[in-house]
Amino acid sequence: MINVALYGFPLSTYVRTARIALAEKGVTYELFPFEPNTPDMQAVNPTGKVPAFKHGDFTLYETLAITNYIDDAFDGPALQPSDAKQRAVMNQWISYINAYVFPVMVHEIVLFRFEILPMDQSVIDAAIPKANEQLALLEKTLNNSDYLAGDSACLADYFLYPILAYMGMVPEASLLADYPSVSAWKARMEEKSSVTGSAPAL
Repeated sequence: MINVALYGFPLSTYVRTARIALAEKGVTYELFPFEPNTPDMQAVNPTGKVPAFKHGDFTLYETLAITNYIDDAFDGPALQPSDAKQRAVMNQWISYINAYVFPVMVHEIVLFRFEILPMDQSVIDAAIPKANEQLALLEKTLNNSDYLAGDSACLADYFLYPILAYMGMVPEASLLADYPSVSAWKARMEEKSSVTGSAPAL
């Protein structure tokens, strides 16, 4: 009997982050592809946002809480560095990705290009300098490290990858060509079965 469930539509970058974490830990789960802000989704997350998660009779929402729980509750490779400084760097990056990268690259670029929002080229144009600034910061870190918090992928990488995967599908993918270390990191991530196996059907 499967007693682990993930709730949320697969196109969500945050749902994909949780799916990568589950795959890395080798957890068998059932995905319920609920759309955000629907009665089904609000039944498992009062905010209506995706994802939500259930393990037995324990329900949880917010992606960072979900992925931390997955790491702690299940056997398998660690999703977070054991070193205190590297773990702090990981958490710094997750905060940065959530506060800055996701709003710019997803809300101000990808959602328009995917026609989820009515096209507004002025918003995209204004987002490009911000995206370049973010990519430059990522490039600076990835010049000196294979992953965001050291030599192994961790939760920070799993939060970032789904966002850059979508950026790679829109015309603004051309921005990535100016950041070779970011592009090399993206290629390394795409060698992971947890990443390829969690790709949504578009």
